[in-house]
Amino acid sequence: MNVFQVKYHKCGILRAALIGIPTLGALIMLTMLICFPFFTPAWLISFLIISFLLFMIFVLKWIIKKQIFVPCLVSIDRQGIKFEILTNSLFYSKKIFQTTWANISSIEERFSIQNGNYSYAIGFKNLQFKAHFSIDENFEDEAENFFKTLRFYQEIKKISIIFQQSQSSNHFPDELASS
Repeated sequence: MNVFQVKYHKCGILRAALIGIPTLGALIMLTMLICFPFFTPAWLISFLIISFLLFMIFVLKWIIKKQIFVPCLVSIDRQGIKFEILTNSLFYSKKIFQTTWANISSIEERFSIQNGNYSYAIGFKNLQFKAHFSIDENFEDEAENFFKTLRFYQEIKKISIIFQQSQSSNHFPDELASS
């Protein structure tokens, strides 16, 4: 059995966070501004808007780094693949997922020119979702071993493999992000 430490995420959850959190923040900020008296100084309103925007940027960054991209252990062997989320997350209720190679429809390797790193997406037949994995910075050898192992089982099990080169590491197609 081969075990790899990677980061796991689902693109649907990432997209929802990138759209929903700033929208919610803007609504809260506008609601607060409407509640201020008409004669409130412009400098105070400007300061509050800038402060709130900075706060929203930090919150969004924290949610993406700590709650959406979560550390995960991936175990690969002859029977199939298993991944276990190592930390609690607001977005992933299922902490352990295990399946056989027969349930895997595709394995995708992606290279981001912008970030200079690889990421991997594994598509599942029965659940109709893709699990996305990326390697932490400075772990290129781990990434190569991870994908070599995936390639080995892909060739044995006749799973389609796709290589894509993208401009950004956040462009992963994902029709359904279900837990």
